[in-house]
Amino acid sequence: MKSSLSSGSKLGIAGSILFIIIVVLFRLPIFFLSHFNNDELIHLSLAMKIEKYGQRVFEEEQYNLFYVDRGISPDFTLAGVWEGENKEGLLVHGFLGEREVLSHHPPLLPFLLSLSHKIFSNSQIYLVNILNNLYSMLKNLASQFYACVIPFLSSIFFILSVYALGSLLFSKKIGLISAFFLSLTPIELITANKIWADDMTAFFVTLAAIFYLYALKNNKPFFSLLAGFSCGLSILAKMSGIYFMFTVLLFHIFEHKNKKATIDNIKAFLFDRNIIYFLAGTFIVSAWWFNLYYSNFSIETVRWYFTIEEKWESAKIWNPYFKVISSRPWFSYFVLVPFHFPLYLLSYIFIPLFILRNKIKVVNSFIKDKEATYLNFLIIWMVTVFLFLTLKPGKELRYMLIGYPAISILSAYYLSLFYEWLKNRGRGFSLRLQRIIFICVILLSLCFSLGIAMPRILLRADIIPIPL
Repeated sequence: MKSSLSSGSKLGIAGSILFIIIVVLFRLPIFFLSHFNNDELIHLSLAMKIEKYGQRVFEEEQYNLFYVDRGISPDFTLAGVWEGENKEGLLVHGFLGEREVLSHHPPLLPFLLSLSHKIFSNSQIYLVNILNNLYSMLKNLASQFYACVIPFLSSIFFILSVYALGSLLFSKKIGLISAFFLSLTPIELITANKIWADDMTAFFVTLAAIFYLYALKNNKPFFSLLAGFSCGLSILAKMSGIYFMFTVLLFHIFEHKNKKATIDNIKAFLFDRNIIYFLAGTFIVSAWWFNLYYSNFSIETVRWYFTIEEKWESAKIWNPYFKVISSRPWFSYFVLVPFHFPLYLLSYIFIPLFILRNKIKVVNSFIKDKEATYLNFLIIWMVTVFLFLTLKPGKELRYMLIGYPAISILSAYYLSLFYEWLKNRGRGFSLRLQRIIFICVILLSLCFSLGIAMPRILLRADIIPIPL
């Protein structure tokens, strides 16, 4: 017994170490590859402004791309951004829609980049590598470390937070499977190797989910306040983080929909401490940004900015990136998620089975009552993000990343459920053979996904161009 337990523990430790190695290995390219992408330079430019002006960056209307120049080193291996003398400097001419008084990019990532730059590269201008040959990548490793370490850590924390969420709601096994799925998802691998805010946003959204569900599970409203703080930080990383606030509100409504309209139930619905604390935390952290943002832009200006069909019409002619994004149909997000990672089809299959579980006894027998509440939350989370992107098409799939924790955990949960059902049925298959089949199916899906992701990472693609 002790021998078996010891070998099982060793296997678990070995598996955990292998998982950590895989997670880190596929995210190391960020330190070597080029980072000459539009948004990457914008984030670095804003970081440069924050480092120079500090809190005065908003008061003096410097949180924008005005007075920013960019250049290339004499050996054509490095690009840099710095403050120039002309208002419309060399950088602003390269980017459409960035001439406003205030940049539409929220400040959390630029702030952390400025902090990292001050720690690691304080004596240098803001530099990044622009070539992907081996000599250039190794030579410029130290020059762009400050910029790469923030998204690298954001991706690692994002994966770990999904593991923690899956473990909190169901089991460590489901947490590990869902984190493993997410760690090899093409869109996450792409964003993890860019100086983008998507992984940071998704991490804070997942952290908010952990705090909020922990508050519900243990009746500790203080953690709902922490969930609100985390949701607010996700908004300050990328404004799509606000989708999670609607997830929590819809879940709250869903939990009360079958209760009778009595005075006590109405009071419980309107004055639920978890909701009040959550909204208060979100408001405390992010309200100042929305106030600043909408005091500079009218609603019409914002609508015009984010409508690709109107604003980017000329860009579609010369840039295939905008042409692909703007021409994708409304259902493209539904197709792209499992296209990139086939095992995510399991979440699609599970949702109707879960909804009809009272009519399907086999499914209902495997789902515990407490788990049903968490599954409702994950489904609402997934559907909410899909709904926002479907109603407002024209965004890259990376905007969907904040919904991937729910998708990966639902897929891992259903995979575990299906495995338990198959194991109970038997049908002459040995347990070892079942495990081999499962492992082979998972490995084939992972190989397919890596076949999609790695060429795009190494070639620095921003999207995965398929005919959708």
